[in-house]
Amino acid sequence: MKSLFASALIFISLLCPQALAQPATAPAPAQAAQQGQQGQQGPQGAQSSQGPQNTQQALSSATAQPTNAASVVHLDNWDCSLYATRYDWLRFELVITTLSTYRLQTCSPDRMSKITVASASAQLKPVATFDTVLKGGANQMLMDINLTPVLNEYYWVSDLKFSVLGETRISLRQLYQTTKLKSTKNLAGASYVPFKIRGDSHYIWNAGTLVHRLVSPEGNSYIMYSYTKEVQPSLNRENLSNIDQLLRMPAGWTYENYFLDKTVVVRAGVENDNTVTVVFDDLNNYYALYD
Repeated sequence: MKSLFASALIFISLLCPQALAQPATAPAPAQAAQQGQQGQQGPQGAQSSQGPQNTQQALSSATAQPTNAASVVHLDNWDCSLYATRYDWLRFELVITTLSTYRLQTCSPDRMSKITVASASAQLKPVATFDTVLKGGANQMLMDINLTPVLNEYYWVSDLKFSVLGETRISLRQLYQTTKLKSTKNLAGASYVPFKIRGDSHYIWNAGTLVHRLVSPEGNSYIMYSYTKEVQPSLNRENLSNIDQLLRMPAGWTYENYFLDKTVVVRAGVENDNTVTVVFDDLNNYYALYD
């Protein structure tokens, strides 16, 4: 579903409670932590000089924090998302707030398909301030460890729990120049356009992990951190290496597969204004900028 990225362009996390009216008991967001060291990668097929690290080693070297079961990303763990959009006319910006079942419930694509925009809007209306609600769909995360915290209370939509996980702001001028759209319902036209997600994102990929990335004409590298079946139902972890045959990338963009030589950390922190820069492809898979 192309509106998946309606989250992202106006997306995409992460954890800004200003877009939704939070209950008085909602905890305050944590202070963004400093950015971790980012690793490097080697070509697919080449042997990693360090070899795969286990979860505890990668976590200790990258964050010096103890791991827990909730932080390890499992192959069958799907998260569903909704996007609440509103206009900030004082700043001439479109604001997209991402709500997710992340760490609250596992949400399969079939389960998400039962939620309608009308029902989601009706159930969120008493607790949220927005102009439009869009369905993001179900995504499976691809990092080895996800330390992104959940700091906001959740809301029930149907039988699923959704919590505010991120916020993206885009100027109305940029929105029009990028998409030539007059509606927030067709933001998928902005694929391959970088945007910033504000929040507490914290992702780790272990050395030795096979990863997929987009490289822009300027040489910027974006590592895939989630994929979805919303647009291409046949996608799975085993065939992600071959989706370059399906992507309609703009001139100058390339799709690559790599085994990591070192641990890679993508983290929103004070050095990057508490944001992560993200792009999505025309299959609505998401990628985060890294060095």
